[in-house]
Amino acid sequence: MSVNTTEWEDAMRPGDVLFERFRIGAGLKTGGMARVWLAEDLHSGETVAVKALGRDYWPSLYDVDERSVRSEALKRFERERDLLDKFAGPGIPRLLGYGFFRGDPCLVMELISGKNLRDFLSLHQPPPMIAAAAIGVQILEILDRIHKGGVVHRDLKPQNVVLANSGTVHIIDFGIALPTDPQATRYTRHGHTPGSTGYMAPEIIRGVKNPTPAADLYGFGCMLYEFVTAKQVFSELPDRSIEDQHRNDLAPRLDPARHPVGADLAELTGGLLQKEAADRPSLADGLEVLRRYLPRLGDPAPSPRLHPDPTLPFREGRESPPVPVPPAPVQRQRPSVKRRLMPSRREFGDLLEAAEREVMAQQPGTQTERVAAQAREVEAAWGPRERLVVRAQLVRADRARLEGDWPGAGRLYRTVERTPLDAKDVDLLLEARVGVAECLVPEKDDTEAAFTLWKAVVVDLRGLSRSSLKVHWRCREFAAELAEWGHRDEVETMLGSISAVRRPEVP
Repeated sequence: MSVNTTEWEDAMRPGDVLFERFRIGAGLKTGGMARVWLAEDLHSGETVAVKALGRDYWPSLYDVDERSVRSEALKRFERERDLLDKFAGPGIPRLLGYGFFRGDPCLVMELISGKNLRDFLSLHQPPPMIAAAAIGVQILEILDRIHKGGVVHRDLKPQNVVLANSGTVHIIDFGIALPTDPQATRYTRHGHTPGSTGYMAPEIIRGVKNPTPAADLYGFGCMLYEFVTAKQVFSELPDRSIEDQHRNDLAPRLDPARHPVGADLAELTGGLLQKEAADRPSLADGLEVLRRYLPRLGDPAPSPRLHPDPTLPFREGRESPPVPVPPAPVQRQRPSVKRRLMPSRREFGDLLEAAEREVMAQQPGTQTERVAAQAREVEAAWGPRERLVVRAQLVRADRARLEGDWPGAGRLYRTVERTPLDAKDVDLLLEARVGVAECLVPEKDDTEAAFTLWKAVVVDLRGLSRSSLKVHWRCREFAAELAEWGHRDEVETMLGSISAVRRPEVP
C-alpha cells in the first residue's frame, strides 16, 4: 500500500500537547500500523510512551476496502487498550491514557527504560545460562497471567520483550492479541498472517483461527533456543522459506554435549517446538525446568557483567509475585425504585432526538432541559462510553454554548473529546472537536487555532462511512463564522466534501 504524504501526514508532532497533559517529544519508532513517541507527563514530569495509529497505514479513505482496513485497525487498537487495562501489573506497561488526537487514536503508556530483548541478545551471544533462565521465568510468569485471563498474545518475539534497567522483564505490543473465546471477534491484520516470521507457531502459519496459549509457548520455545545457541531455529534457504520450515520441518535439537544445558532443558526446548499444539509441554512444566537454573539470593553477578542484568531481581530478592488477574466486575443491582425512574434506551433516544432538534434550531427548550437533568443518571447506569450518554453530554455542552457559557461549554466538549470512545462513535468525537474549536475563539481569541482544528475535523469526517447528521450540521454552522474571519475560500472548498444538512424546525 503506497503512502500519500500530501494529505495523510502524522497528526502528532513534537511540541503538541495530548489530552492537556502529555507534551510530545521525539519519535521513538515506527512499526506495523502504529508510531511510538516519547512524551513528558506535565503532571508528574515523567517520560512516557505515546502509541498512535499511523495515518500512513491507510492513504485514502474514499475506497470502501481501505475504509474497512481503518475500521479493523481502530478495533484492534481499542482491544489493545482494553487488554493493557485488564492486565495492569508487573511485566506489562501501565496504561496512562487513551483518546483521539486530531482524529488519530492514541495510547499513553508507561515507558520501560532499558533494552528490548533483540538488542540485548545482539550484545550477548549467547547470554549466560542463569540470565537466560531469569528472562525465561519472567516471560512465562507474565504469560501465565495473560493466558489465565483468556488471551493469547500471538506475537511473542524478542522485539516485544523489554528488559528494564532494573532487570525486570515486560511484554509489550498487544496489537494482535486474541481472546481465547472462540466467539470473540477476530481483527486479522489486513493481508497478513498474525505474528512475526521466525516465531509464529505452525498452526498460526496454517491459518488456524482460534489458536490456544500453546501458540505463545511455541514462540517462547523459539526464543529459548536462541538464548542457548545465539541462532534462530530456522534460517532462510534458497528454496525454502522460514515459514515453510516452521510449518513442516522438525526443529533442531539442543545437545547437552555441545550446549550449556542439561537434558531437562534440552527436552523442554524440543517439546515447545513440536508442530502440534497438543504435543507441547505446559507453561507450568516450563517454569519448573527453568527455575532450576535461576541464581540464588546473594549469588554474585554474572561475569562479564550484563546491562540490564535480568538476574538482579533474583540475586537481590526483589522478585515480585505475579499479580492475579482481576476478577470480572460485579454487576451490582440498583434499587428497584431507581430502576423504575430510569428511562429505557429507546425512551431516552427519542428524548435526545427532540433535544438535538432544539439545539440545531438554536432554540434549546424543555427537551434539552430534560436531557440535562437525566444525563448524570443515565451515565451512572450505562457508563460514560455509551453512545446515548455521549450524545447527552454533547447536548449539555451545546446548551451551555448557546447560552453564552463558553468556559462551561468548553469543559463539556473537552470531556467528551477525552472519553475513550469506540470506533463506531468517532463522529461524536468529531462533533465534540467542533465545539472545542468554536470555544477557542471567545476563550482565547484564537481564530487560527479554531480554523486549524475545524479543518482537521472536516478531513476526518469525510473519511467516515457513517456519521450523524448533527456533526455535519455543526461543521457547517461553525464554518459560517470562520468564513467571516477571513477563511471564506478555503472553507467553501472544504465544505464541498461533506453533506449539506437543513436546519430542523422545532414544533
